[in-house]
Amino acid sequence: MLQNDRFGNEKRSLEGSGDPTLGSPRWSETNGDTIMEQWSILIKQAGIKRCRGIVADLSLWSDDTQSIPDGYPWGDIGNYYGTGNSALNWRENQFRLILSPGNAVGDPITLVGMDHPPPSLTVVNQAVTGPQGTGNRINFYLALDGTHGYLRGSLSIDSGKNVSIGGAVPNSALYITNELRQRMLWPSDTSISFMHKMEMFISGSSDRTTLDVHHSPPVSDIIYWLEQASINLYGELIVKTIAHATNSSFDTVLPTYCQNEHGIEQTAVATIDGSGLSPEDRVTTWALARVLFNVQRASWFSIYQRALPFINEIRMKSGYIKNAYSYAGYVNKYVFSIITNNFNSDKNTMRQKIWNLLDALK
Repeated sequence: MLQNDRFGNEKRSLEGSGDPTLGSPRWSETNGDTIMEQWSILIKQAGIKRCRGIVADLSLWSDDTQSIPDGYPWGDIGNYYGTGNSALNWRENQFRLILSPGNAVGDPITLVGMDHPPPSLTVVNQAVTGPQGTGNRINFYLALDGTHGYLRGSLSIDSGKNVSIGGAVPNSALYITNELRQRMLWPSDTSISFMHKMEMFISGSSDRTTLDVHHSPPVSDIIYWLEQASINLYGELIVKTIAHATNSSFDTVLPTYCQNEHGIEQTAVATIDGSGLSPEDRVTTWALARVLFNVQRASWFSIYQRALPFINEIRMKSGYIKNAYSYAGYVNKYVFSIITNNFNSDKNTMRQKIWNLLDALK
């Protein structure tokens, strides 16, 4: 929600609702450049020429100031899939780094450029060119204060030029407010502040006039991309939104759902995040299979089934972290769930073994 201070303080506010799709390129109506253009027009039509400050209103979850979910591994939180979240998110809280390998193995790679980089972030390139066939082994690490990011690992010499990887945005509220400031050509000394509690304003938000209310795509569309592209941000914010709406704690949403809706004991599902990225999450194959079996009777099942990726000619969702590979879905008349833990082979070998098993069920 884009708002204008009506008391003459010349401040503009962005009030977050926890929407994970604001600025996403996956829909024309959520595209970041499109939204910025719309807001620019509305601000000009309102006769606003000056701005002393921009307020990022994060008071939706006033007791939640932790952007990174508990349990995310240090090696993941700088990469796009390990990004944090807040009530105000922008461009899926990620940006792109464009890389090219050097001329010889061991040479430093080249950071060609960045697409929509976050403000006040210095990128330190410590990555090197790897041997032919080794592929992309680059990780992006963020310093705890979000001011420095480190490219580490290797990019194979045969990778080609302008390889794009995703980096996490350390502060999504700053990300969007800074872009609005730049878009409107407001001076760099235009302040940016963050509001975590509504009590800062008398009688809630009545001291503002609303310029625009942006609505997210339907939840079914968000679920589609959550399944198709494994956007962890979407999973985190869906669970957080449910927790807020039901006045429950974040880590009880999924176990409670499994127990109340499917009769699964809560000990079979233990989660501390909403995406499954944390290695501390626990779920049994029986719990997954039971949920998948039961939802076949739901009125929305056809929508959900279409959201599942079509992998190896099977409707199923995959999951992978180091030395753990999983698949769950539907093949022929069967519902299946497979989780492999602590295997010694490479992940491609394990994947093929699982596929061979599923091929026998076709």
